Amino acid sequence: MEAGALILVIAIVALAIIARFLFPRSSVRVVPPPEDAESELQRVKVRHIIDGDTVIVSRSWSQTRIRLDAIDCPEDGQDWGDISKAGLIKLIGGRYVYLETHGVDRHGRTLATVYLQQDTDSEWINVNERMVMLGHAWVARKYYGHLPKPRQHQLNRLEKWARSKRVGLWRTENPIPPWQWRNQA
Repeated sequence: MEAGALILVIAIVALAIIARFLFPRSSVRVVPPPEDAESELQRVKVRHIIDGDTVIVSRSWSQTRIRLDAIDCPEDGQDWGDISKAGLIKLIGGRYVYLETHGVDRHGRTLATVYLQQDTDSEWINVNERMVMLGHAWVARKYYGHLPKPRQHQLNRLEKWARSKRVGLWRTENPIPPWQWRNQA
């Protein structure tokens, strides 16, 4: 195993341990469909993780490109981009998830809040929020105005917590938001 891959695995395991300690299962409970859900939840299978905030899912015989709504993860080639992608793979790679859709972005991707339930007796996880909490994503405040205020506040609270505890990308020196990094390229 290459040194870089080993460091990536160690970082992901460490983040998972920190998250379990700081956020016991009872504190991250979400019971879909949320009262403020804008659409019915759709069950889909995750087929491919493109990066930390974009996945390909399938339902029936078609595949759809999904953009995790209201968050922005580091890009491929950007610091923490590979780790962010690995974090999303660990959360939902190859699993069935539920989508609450919010429309389509300018690139034709379906915008969605992604929910995961391990089994019928387990709690639901808002994957978009979890990516922010693990320090794998920024809140995309420019694009979250359609969400109800309590959900906006929750995303902001999670990002503030991750920053203050230096979790994930926040422990790197001077992390550059992806929207600024894209403009520099």
